Parts: sequence; structure tokens; C-alpha cells
Amino acid sequence: MFSRIILLLIVVFSLNINAKTVLELGGIPPDFLGKDNNGDIVSLKDHKGKIVVISFWASWCSPCIKELPILENIQNKVGIDKVKVIAVNFKEDRKKYNKVKKLLSSLNLTLTHDKRGAIGKKFGVEAIPNLFIVGKNGELVFHEIGYGDASIDKIVEVLNQQLSSSLAV
Repeated sequence: MFSRIILLLIVVFSLNINAKTVLELGGIPPDFLGKDNNGDIVSLKDHKGKIVVISFWASWCSPCIKELPILENIQNKVGIDKVKVIAVNFKEDRKKYNKVKKLLSSLNLTLTHDKRGAIGKKFGVEAIPNLFIVGKNGELVFHEIGYGDASIDKIVEVLNQQLSSSLAV
């Protein structure tokens, strides 16, 4: 009897280990987003009161590379005091990340590195590009996998809704 209970516990715990994380709209995303180029921890709580756009990307992903300057442009036009873009490099080795980081150094984005995918796993990321928008209240207000021209309109629409709702408060 005792061995059956232990076996059952092992099965239950192994199922939980492999369970996928799914962030739902209205949910609170994980706080930790990696370390920036200076080695400082980047977290959502540091950007409280701002809309935070989080993009998981990789250097080999051409839609990702196309998306990053557009996100930077949106951040610059709206203002970094209102919208912050954090680009999390997903599952690339340090050498490759450092190389592409130099190429992207002209962009006014916060770059972090998720070498093993631990940060992405907490967000439920399995494919890239993978974009999340966190509202000023800290709740997830938008999530999209993939990128195309129609993505820009959706992102701008969500940002405009978030910006206008904060004016009504």
C-alpha cells in the first residue's frame, strides 16, 4: 500500500513538472525579465505605471528582427515614460547573443538574454516572435505569437486603448 502511494505521488509530481505555463489575459505575468547590458536585473515592477511590451526573439528569426525596430519606434513616439519595450533574446548561446546585441546597439531597447529559455517558459513561450503587452496595472492585456504587417495595427490599437484608459482615471 505504501509503495502505491509513493508511486502515485511520483506520477503526480512528474505531471506538474511538465505542465505548461499559460498566461491568460488579465493575469499577472512573471516579474523577472533577465539582466540588461549593464548586468542590472530587469523586472516589471521597475516599470510600474508604464505599459510594458515584452518581445521574445532570436537572431535567426527574420520576423523578430523586423519587429524590434518597429517596437522601438512606437516606444520613441509614445515616450519611454509611458511605454517601455523589453526584448528578451530566447534560447541563443551567449556568443551569438553578444554578436547580435552589438548589431542592435543603435536601438533604444532594453535587451535581456534567456539562454536556456527559463524566462520564456514562465511566460509559456514555445515559438517566436512572441509578444506580450502588460498594462499600467501590471496585468497582461495582449499576447500574440508571430509577426506580420497586421500585427502593427493590433499592437497600436492595444497601446492606444491602454493610453486612453489611463487618461480617464
